[in-house]
Amino acid sequence: MKWFLMVFMMFGTYSYQVSAQQVLKYQDYEYLDHIKSVQLFIDGLPTSNPIINLGSGAALRLAFDDILGGDREYSYRLIHCDKDWNPSDRITEADYLIGYNDEEIREYSYSIGTRTDYTHYELVLPNRQTNWRISGNYLLVVRDEESDEIALSRRFMVAESKVRIYAEVQRALASSKSRTHQEIDLAIVNDRFPIVNPQQEIFVTVMQNGRWDNIQTGFQPRFTIGDRIEFDRTYRIGFEAYNEFRGADLRSLRSRGYGVSQVKVDAQGIIIYMEVDQKRQGIIYTNIDDLNGSYIIETLEYNQDNIRAEYVETSFAIESLFAIPDAEVYIVGKFTNWQPREEFRLKYDFEQKLYYGGALLKQGFYDYQYVVLYNDGTYDLLYFEGSHYATRNEYQILVYYRTITERYDRLIGVESLYSTF
Repeated sequence: MKWFLMVFMMFGTYSYQVSAQQVLKYQDYEYLDHIKSVQLFIDGLPTSNPIINLGSGAALRLAFDDILGGDREYSYRLIHCDKDWNPSDRITEADYLIGYNDEEIREYSYSIGTRTDYTHYELVLPNRQTNWRISGNYLLVVRDEESDEIALSRRFMVAESKVRIYAEVQRALASSKSRTHQEIDLAIVNDRFPIVNPQQEIFVTVMQNGRWDNIQTGFQPRFTIGDRIEFDRTYRIGFEAYNEFRGADLRSLRSRGYGVSQVKVDAQGIIIYMEVDQKRQGIIYTNIDDLNGSYIIETLEYNQDNIRAEYVETSFAIESLFAIPDAEVYIVGKFTNWQPREEFRLKYDFEQKLYYGGALLKQGFYDYQYVVLYNDGTYDLLYFEGSHYATRNEYQILVYYRTITERYDRLIGVESLYSTF
């Protein structure tokens, strides 16, 4: 097809750009174009959200690649944040850390037999050099020691188990939203942790599928009954349910995986063409197994996925009868930090009536969706994907606690739950 050639030409112009002036963002972000495939998860659970219990003995694992190869040195530091992801300015490092900050990442290995040379880095936290004393939000920042540039930042949370959370995902009550939305009925039991003034000391944040772009925050209790803290059921916590994720199975270069139309391997490189997707808004809901927007790194041909997996030029396309006025179309998922990033922006082909484009991805399985970003900043995931109340989503409930005498926001309870209709 013609768009195969157009995508190939786009890949031929791939280049690196490094910002001359960096500003630390208190969010999941890559600051250097050669930093790829960044993952932060509970060790052994690669699709998990980076939430760990204080003193549990569990660990978080950071993994990322430098596709410039070589043996650059990277260091890391941890920053404690409040519930809104601002630096906690009333505590010092000594208050929240055991050990040292600004430590070197010592675990790295070189790719083996790949067309793109890269160096794979890993970090396990906590470790003998660095541990945390208190619960709350943390920002992990990795810096290139030679250039003194920020390479990446990642959010994670350390929780206490002070309260019990009772929650259930339900279909939206309002008739106007009953086909497209999900709501959460929520209560907190604090019989093991006295709370004097729940209305002023308890704050709840709810995430959908580990996403930061559509979190709902600031929920405070309406009343208490004994040790049970109730939230207003008239205005329950509600989310657009959206749709199941599309999937891209890039694990094999010898056969076509799920969603793959063609695998092209030649002297010039490797390109995987995905099947042309179709718009799903207004289409009947279909139950599809997915990763709730996450991704895994894996190759079916070799062991040692982290250093044997190839970086492949992956092309996407979706049908559209016309170019959407005053808007751009992007591919999003956890692998884009849920952000409409330039490397995942699609172009419109007026002759074939589709959006097309691609990006460099490491072999694995990726969940993705299409989003429309209008010039006024409006972010529209419904245009191509639609929304169905029956969509299977995972929700994370985060309960923060702070009295007028506390110097930081404690994370005193976390609960994960799934929608099942």
